[in-house]
Amino acid sequence: MHLFFENVAPHMFKLWSGRFFKGDTLNNSIPFVLPKSSWKEIGKEMEKNKKTMPLDFGRPPRNIWKYNAGYKAEEWANWITLYSVPLLKSKLPEGYRIYKCLLNILMIFKFLISKIYIKFIDILNIGMNLSQLFIYA
Repeated sequence: MHLFFENVAPHMFKLWSGRFFKGDTLNNSIPFVLPKSSWKEIGKEMEKNKKTMPLDFGRPPRNIWKYNAGYKAEEWANWITLYSVPLLKSKLPEGYRIYKCLLNILMIFKFLISKIYIKFIDILNIGMNLSQLFIYA
């Protein structure tokens, strides 16, 4: 869990927020980078919903734009599995293929971290989700 959520998830966030590469040229060339204003809205939405989140979700959500540098694995796990899809859905361009890829990636990771034992049928389901990535790419 820590390997993925403390390494991959923060890099995904940096990519979406335009802070992945050192130079602005490469960051600005990525078509699915969300503007700073969108990230501020997402962060405010997360903080607004803090009081209504069930305790079963673990640590209440913090503003991802302000506090992402201090996120722990549990917060990144909640961001990826619970908050990212509904909060990013309205921010990504309509009909954008990367959104479908993102959904498939999230479904794969969510499935993998929720299982202790993986059966053959589970491997087939993962394979189907992975094959969908190539259709949308």
